Amino acid sequence: MADNDSAIHLQRLSRPPTESDSGHSSQDEAPRHASRHLPREPAFENDQQYELPAYSRATPGNQSIGRGHSTTLHRSGLITFLTLLFAGLAIYSWVILVILSFRPVSTRSWEANTSQLHQYPKHLDYGLDASLYRSARVIQSILSVIILPWTSAVCAHAAVIFVQQQKDSMGLTMRQVMTLADRRWLDFSLLLDVCGGAWKQHGSHLLLLAITLHFLGAIIYPIQSIMVNPKTIHTPVSANDMGVVGDLSRPSSYYDSTSGSDVVKTRGALLSADTHTWQPQLWQGQQGPQLSTFENFSAMTDPFYAQVPSGFHTGVLRQFAMRINSTASSRSIEVDEFPSECDTASDAFFANYSSLTVNGYSPQVWALTACMPNVTSRSPWSETRNRQEFSESLYLNISIQDPTYPIKGMPADGALYEINLRTTAGYFELPNYMNNGTPGALLENDPSPGCGTNCMRQVNRDPYWLHRVRREDTAIGNATNYISQTVPWTPLWIDNKGPLLTSALALFGPGSFLDTFFASFNVIQTNLHDSALDQDDSNYNGKSVCIELAPLMNLFYAEQSHYTPRDTCISLHLGSYYSRYTNAHSLVSDWLSGMYNSAWNMPNIFTTAAFLSNKQWVESMQPTYAIYQDFGSETEVPNISLAGLIVVTILLGPYLFLLCALSWYGSLTPRWTHRLDSFAMLRFGAALGEGVFPMFVARKIKDIKELDEIPGVIRDVGPVSDNAIIPISRLGLWEGKPLQNLRRYECYEADSESMTVSEHNQVRRGGPR
Repeated sequence: MADNDSAIHLQRLSRPPTESDSGHSSQDEAPRHASRHLPREPAFENDQQYELPAYSRATPGNQSIGRGHSTTLHRSGLITFLTLLFAGLAIYSWVILVILSFRPVSTRSWEANTSQLHQYPKHLDYGLDASLYRSARVIQSILSVIILPWTSAVCAHAAVIFVQQQKDSMGLTMRQVMTLADRRWLDFSLLLDVCGGAWKQHGSHLLLLAITLHFLGAIIYPIQSIMVNPKTIHTPVSANDMGVVGDLSRPSSYYDSTSGSDVVKTRGALLSADTHTWQPQLWQGQQGPQLSTFENFSAMTDPFYAQVPSGFHTGVLRQFAMRINSTASSRSIEVDEFPSECDTASDAFFANYSSLTVNGYSPQVWALTACMPNVTSRSPWSETRNRQEFSESLYLNISIQDPTYPIKGMPADGALYEINLRTTAGYFELPNYMNNGTPGALLENDPSPGCGTNCMRQVNRDPYWLHRVRREDTAIGNATNYISQTVPWTPLWIDNKGPLLTSALALFGPGSFLDTFFASFNVIQTNLHDSALDQDDSNYNGKSVCIELAPLMNLFYAEQSHYTPRDTCISLHLGSYYSRYTNAHSLVSDWLSGMYNSAWNMPNIFTTAAFLSNKQWVESMQPTYAIYQDFGSETEVPNISLAGLIVVTILLGPYLFLLCALSWYGSLTPRWTHRLDSFAMLRFGAALGEGVFPMFVARKIKDIKELDEIPGVIRDVGPVSDNAIIPISRLGLWEGKPLQNLRRYECYEADSESMTVSEHNQVRRGGPR
């Protein structure tokens, strides 16, 4: 029995004889393999059909008598459908990410669209975009995991067709087929073999295509994860009217039309100005709110005044506001540089104060002269939102002559200074999400026209006629027992004064400290007990009473030693020891001494005065310029650069095209097996037999030359029987023809197909044999 089974085995695995064998001494396609490994051909008596394995002997009842299990070749299109689904998901996820990186799907832009006011404010819903983004990220994560296994499955599916559609039986060697069956496109050891010069032994067109696809598949999603980064943006919700501020195109002081109110307000601000109080309307060109003070303007980054608080953020809307920057500079000048006709010019501001007193036998004199030529002819401000710039100059002469308490370095003719104030004004973009919360630079032109769809219209009031600037040429002099003064009233009637003129009027004009202190001190001195001022009593000695605030006094003494208490008031000292400080002359002289000793700090002092002047001027305007705000809601969107978009598209497009084409190639032709897998190679080995590849130890497979000599192409090696009514062919590896789509081939029982109607008719016509 064992001998019989052996005989059946050898007959099944050997190359069967054909009719051509009896008439020809050579085969159509001679195999180029080592003959010592070929199995010997057994003898077949009377051309009897060789015996089949036991599982294929049963004859189906619906087929012709004597025929084994057979089937036609079939296509497999499922993998093409799945590959198209894979490609569709990859394209969907990438397209959604690209679109959302530029704009939402549900509307035209991530930014607020305020081009039509009746459409905004309104609540917008970006739920669809959030769902699409979330689905794209999930699909991207899934595809990044399965991309290489699926690419390998498509290549293995196409390998079956590639192996069976070679032009001749030696189109592929057994080693090349084994390389495809082992899916060595995923095996790094193939790289070593190729580098060793073994590409000709292993390589094929399909292997090269598979390596290319797997390389693209391996780098697509890592590169995509680098190029695509999530970022959080703020999408519009609704606009909120935050209030109305002044407008440079309409600078008339509607609420404070009384002449001189700007000077009075500025004077009040100068009295309390110091270096440590936080100024919420003092901006710097930096991101976020700034705790700015008047301590040192020169150290600030682009300081300026704006009516809205520092760091005010408008969210997703672009909004603009007025800004004014006044920067002072000073220098010492000679007597001949001081304007000589300032006291007689009708268009100038001129103030002169002086006082003489005698302390014992020593006369004490102080004097102050202030001059601003050509300031009453017209306002330096222009009614425009465009950038504007102008300069003002103030000349000061401070003289203090006190033999008892001489002022160090004081010239005999007084200390002369020129203070120049350069003012620039216009509009700037308020901090928002688009400029990363940083205030914009001073704009050259009116920002209102063409500022974009996310710019809310800000002018919400109708224009009105501006009051004309009034100018009257009058001069009023005043004299007292203590002080001689010449103070002009003409500049008080000027509307929209420059900040330096307003500051000069507040410091030295009518109603100023120098103009009123002697009179107010007389009242104070009359109301106090004289004995309290003169007696040397320990109950009073060393006591002081604040009787007046002097403008900018805190800034004049800003650098006073911290060991000496800073006197921020004009104080009346009691007791004989302080008799020097019991008269108005000495008290004012000390204030002027502080101004003289602070000459080094005059740029900062007059920049501060200009800031306060600009502040009161802007706040006196009729508010016509609306400010809107919309913080929006946080939304996560993809962030893709143009380079990333190009790179990923260039990689993903060819990859998906080649993958779909390869799956279509594998599905277009009927196949002899589902995949080129281990079972397919098991059948290869069975077809060759133990005589070709016996069960030996094999470690150095690359040195087995027979793998390069034995063909690996599946062929149609002829019918099982020449006299069958319905021909049934066999699969083989040697000579033969390409597989035929409509022909029946031997198969396993599970794959056997019943006869068709035409085959039944053919059997009836031919009859049993």
